[in-house]
Amino acid sequence: MKFGLKLFLGYFAILGLGTYFFLNSMLLEIKPGLRQSMETALIDTANLLAELVAPKSSDSAIQIDLLKPAIKNTLARPINATIWSHKQASTELRIYVTNAKGRVIYDSADRDLGADFSKWNDVYLTLKGKYGARSTQEDKQDRFSSVMYIGAPIYTTNNRGHQSLVGVLSVGKSNISVDPFWQVARDNIRSKGLWLLLASALAGALLATWLSLNIHRLVEYANKISRGQNVKTPKVNDPDLSKLATAMEEMRAALDGKEYVEEYTLTLTHEMKSPLTTLKGAAELIGLAEDSTIRDQLATNISQQTERLQALVDQVLALARLENLGQLSNPCKLNLSQIIEDESTQLKIRFDQKEINLQTDLEPVETINGDRLLLSQAIRNLLENALDFSPRGSLILIQLRTTNHSIELTIEDQGSGIPSYAEDKIWQRFYSLPRPENGPKSTGLGLSFVQQITQLHQASVTLKNRKNGGVKATITFPLNH
Repeated sequence: MKFGLKLFLGYFAILGLGTYFFLNSMLLEIKPGLRQSMETALIDTANLLAELVAPKSSDSAIQIDLLKPAIKNTLARPINATIWSHKQASTELRIYVTNAKGRVIYDSADRDLGADFSKWNDVYLTLKGKYGARSTQEDKQDRFSSVMYIGAPIYTTNNRGHQSLVGVLSVGKSNISVDPFWQVARDNIRSKGLWLLLASALAGALLATWLSLNIHRLVEYANKISRGQNVKTPKVNDPDLSKLATAMEEMRAALDGKEYVEEYTLTLTHEMKSPLTTLKGAAELIGLAEDSTIRDQLATNISQQTERLQALVDQVLALARLENLGQLSNPCKLNLSQIIEDESTQLKIRFDQKEINLQTDLEPVETINGDRLLLSQAIRNLLENALDFSPRGSLILIQLRTTNHSIELTIEDQGSGIPSYAEDKIWQRFYSLPRPENGPKSTGLGLSFVQQITQLHQASVTLKNRKNGGVKATITFPLNH
């Protein structure tokens, strides 16, 4: 399972569980909260009505007659009210009054008149001077028949201003009456919770995708580095991942530097052994030689090997500078045709010496951004390679043309071509093929030099054998570069 999918699933699981428990706890609090609000309203109603029926004096009775018509008319009154999308058409209250002994002396439902309610908490506790309330399931077969009753004391005041408790007025309302409001609140919370979950899931998916893409860029960057490709550090928008990319680049540079030094030290030491051995032998023999001809020959050997060492060191330093150059410092618009003509002119003497015919077919092409000196050196190296391997009196063809998406520069010779055993080695540093006509090997750095220059110009270079003999070198420049 991919990292981004794991991250999203983990995020969604945590978010889903958190949302579920939060919404569930909210739903558990809503119904008690609604009942508490209903209880508060019943307390106010009960105390208001208790004050209404209170005796005018200690000698008079509870004023039930004031309550009866008002309650009867209220219960019969039609109501057209919409509360939270719930419509209420009538008043749903039950009111009863008990005397000081807990006997019912008035019942709005005409159901329990004369019954002893002294044991019910709303009456019992109120007669004890406490807050009296109860919830009773009136139908044992129906769990939704629960009714909440709130009791309020009925006082009478004597001539001395002392109050005496003479009865209890209780107001009752069905607990299920709050269910419509609880259901509306529940549906709203669930709906908004679902939208919140979906929005959070979308945000989580975007976050996981964004993070996964950035990590994929870093993984791809690491893979390309491991394959030895010269790639730029990927750009990521997260500061921490950006630091990771920078750290990877620094590690790559450090490892490349170490490997570069080790490889160059080994290969350079190997390449220098032969000329140094020749120099040492010539230096030891020149002092012992009595024949001037032999001394001249030894001196010539010393001079040739010294030049060979000097060329080797110079090319190694030049290639090292190129390989450590991340990008061109001051690129400018270049005319490839002009560069090719200039390099061809400078090599005209060598063409004439080997009686080689140089033919050019240069189409007008767009200018490219690049470094003139480096491109001149790359083209010169390819031309010198073609000269070295071309037989006397042969043809070298240079073509420049525009294809669909690139500019192609090709140099074709009629030489012996690349041996099959060397096809996968020609780009290696210090690898060189013997020149025809017993010519000396080169330093083996020319093609590596060309390859580095083309990479700096975002171009590519290939060497392939021609069907009719010889080699075709191709440099491909992308258009609009």
